[in-house]
Amino acid sequence: MENDLKTPEWVDSIIDNLAPCNLVEEIRGDLYELFLADVHTHGIRYARRRYILNRLAFLSKSFFWKKSTAANTNSFIMLKSYFKMASRSLSAYKGTAIVNVLGLVIGIASALVILTVIKFELSFDKFHTNADEIYRLVRVSGDDMSEFRTGISYPVPTALKEEIPSLHNIVSLEYMGGVNVDVLDRSGNSIQKFREEAGCALVEENFFQIFDFKDTDFKWIAGNPQKALVEPFNVILTQTLSKKYFGDENPVGQTLRFQKKYDCKITGVITDLPPNTDFPFTILISYSTLKALAGDNGLNDWFSVNDSHQTYLTLPAGTTQKEMEAGIARVHAAHTPAELHKSRHYLLQKLEDVHYDSRFGTLTRRTISKQTITALGIIAVFLLLTGSINYINLSTAQSSLRAKEIGLRKVMGSNRQNLILQFLTETFLLVLMAGVIALGLSEIILINLQSLLNLRMTGYNFTDPFILVSLITVVVVLTLFSGFYPSLTISRFNPITAIQNKFSTESVGGISLRKILVVVQFTITQMLVVGTFIVVSQMRYFRDVDMGFSKDAIITARISDLDPGKRQILEDQLRAQSFVSDVSFSFTLPSGVRRNRSFQDIGRSDASSMEDYRVFEYAAIDPNYLRLYDISLLAGRNLTMADTTGNILINKTLVKNLELGSPQDAVGAELKMGSQRVTVVGVVNDFYSNSLKEGVDNLVMLVREENFSTLNVKLNVTEETGSLQESVTKIEKIWSATYPDFIFSYQFFDENIQAFYAQEDKYARLFQLFSFIFLLIGSLGLYGLITFVVNRKGKEVAIRKVLGATLASILMMFSKEYVRLIILSFLLAVPVTYYVVNDWLSNFKNHIALKWWFFVIPGLLVLLIAVLVVTTKSLRAARANPVDMLKYE
Repeated sequence: MENDLKTPEWVDSIIDNLAPCNLVEEIRGDLYELFLADVHTHGIRYARRRYILNRLAFLSKSFFWKKSTAANTNSFIMLKSYFKMASRSLSAYKGTAIVNVLGLVIGIASALVILTVIKFELSFDKFHTNADEIYRLVRVSGDDMSEFRTGISYPVPTALKEEIPSLHNIVSLEYMGGVNVDVLDRSGNSIQKFREEAGCALVEENFFQIFDFKDTDFKWIAGNPQKALVEPFNVILTQTLSKKYFGDENPVGQTLRFQKKYDCKITGVITDLPPNTDFPFTILISYSTLKALAGDNGLNDWFSVNDSHQTYLTLPAGTTQKEMEAGIARVHAAHTPAELHKSRHYLLQKLEDVHYDSRFGTLTRRTISKQTITALGIIAVFLLLTGSINYINLSTAQSSLRAKEIGLRKVMGSNRQNLILQFLTETFLLVLMAGVIALGLSEIILINLQSLLNLRMTGYNFTDPFILVSLITVVVVLTLFSGFYPSLTISRFNPITAIQNKFSTESVGGISLRKILVVVQFTITQMLVVGTFIVVSQMRYFRDVDMGFSKDAIITARISDLDPGKRQILEDQLRAQSFVSDVSFSFTLPSGVRRNRSFQDIGRSDASSMEDYRVFEYAAIDPNYLRLYDISLLAGRNLTMADTTGNILINKTLVKNLELGSPQDAVGAELKMGSQRVTVVGVVNDFYSNSLKEGVDNLVMLVREENFSTLNVKLNVTEETGSLQESVTKIEKIWSATYPDFIFSYQFFDENIQAFYAQEDKYARLFQLFSFIFLLIGSLGLYGLITFVVNRKGKEVAIRKVLGATLASILMMFSKEYVRLIILSFLLAVPVTYYVVNDWLSNFKNHIALKWWFFVIPGLLVLLIAVLVVTTKSLRAARANPVDMLKYE
């Protein structure tokens, strides 16, 4: 019974902790009497509820909070005093405060920019409902599982739907990329024409059921989501393209013509897809249209693969990834011969891994590895660390100037806790000031460097909760990290020695913390500077190395009208121009990101199984192709327009892989290419059809006019022929006269190749930027330290000069210590940098060899900058008149 009359303890604790001390007993007694009365009248459960309400009711009484009025007032006064003294101290030492603020602003702003980039990269396609359960079907081929592709044969997804009953959520798409678009009027006449270089895709009707973009601003503006992509030749547009084609008019029901022959009815309009998705779609055509494009034979071909045809699925409840992969393998094996399904494996890749896996890539051709994201995070931490090191070094160095202030405070009664809080308050004010400035600076940087950072901003940092919370966290952490040691060191001074200026902050336990921090700071800086030098050298290697063909002064364009008569007219008119050096037509380009790619199998004449065949890249060319691109012929002869019945060229790598002997021995060899027998009439030297990050592919060249869909023009621009832009304008006029229905959309071939290394090139420029920032922060710290040292040793310098010291010896006195520290930091940075950079270079089939001077040159550069910073400040002291320094002694 006694236990039943107990009141809730947690409610009692509120009264005990918050109520005025002189009223606690009275409040508890009165409320307990009411509690007992309620037990007697209404029962224990009712009494406890009333007790809780009565207790909490006291929180609204004004007298309840009078307990801590005096204490709060004293705390407020003390806090106000801290801030007042902190602001006065910062005003008194403006130079040091400015150096500290600059270092922290640069570090915090750079860290906020990096955090914004990391947040953006980690958000890709995370907003779909059940995103963690969505998988992409990928293809891994070869006995050694070394070929990674995204393409899925057309009949595979259909068979999976039919033969795996539990698999309900599966969607296929084919990314077409660039497309010619005509806007038709009601009579079917073209009234506007456009060339879209990217964004066109065929998607199944349930695409937006699996990829619902739930946590974004995505929505349907017009059309029925359930029916818009059901019928063949239905199309939906994004809001931007709808406005581009039709202005503010509702386009639903209008007709667009694609590639001058496929009329599609607009059945819907959607908002633009968010920037953080790997689906770069602006035009979505119903997947059922594929039957008209590929035909029944193509849709039932289990062998051929188009890498732009992809499939995604959601695992059924209770099914694991391995179980689904086993089911897919069984379906594939049931429809294909053993040699195919033993060498071609369909596996599942998590959607959350797509953006970070360069082996398979994305439709945007843009990935970023998790290692790169981690490296960016580490750089952000290092930036904050170097700014903090500046503050710690300058604060402890400056403490000698505040000796009497510290001593007097202790004599007047300040304890160590008060002094620590005082100096932490100074740190907080300075860091807070730097944080606010850095937030604005980061916004400016992000707006101007979106392209370099691979970032598309949709809002502002100062309204982003993640960035604001990150900034608050950074301010708090930096305040504690940067301010704790200086405040602890300063507050421990003996008041007598402090007043007499007889203390030192140079070392702790015999070790100079300031020197350790300088070494740490410059070790980080040297690692980044050396790494940047090597990354830039690798990028220069990519740009300057001989890829096996000529790439300068060549423009290329896609041809949609394959009429050979028009093609001949175009060639004749182009060759008549003085600025045109050569003209060629082909299926694809020798290399570059934007080019047609097709692969087939080829084997020796005695090939009998899949193991005897090699995959090659198909290239239909005309006889001018080798000459225009300066591709060398090693053996045999070039192709002619008469070589349409089975004569081919192959490259040196294919000769080796088919074991045909020397290039001369390979000429005349008969090979199997699908169901066709072909004869090798020539062997070309290897060239890099892929980037230098990869090896050389097997290659077959042949004459097939119906596949000539690319125009190649080599220019010979001189003062007599006019400028490059004038030449392009004249080519466009000739093109428009020959193909009036098609827009002339061209690209310089060297830019197409450079796109292979766009990601690495951006990394190189980012590392250059970060290296500059680290050097700037380090130089600011050195400048602040040497300023302190020069001021402290002014009289010593004067005495040395009176005794005959030279200018060089005084400069050496100031700089030799820092030179030693920077050399030590270089020695520490080299092995770490070598390991990291060597691992990065190992990702490329072709890369530079690491030489000793790759490390020494940037190391000397950092040393030179440091010496210049130290010398610039110490030179003034060394040249000063010693009388001016000694006359006040």
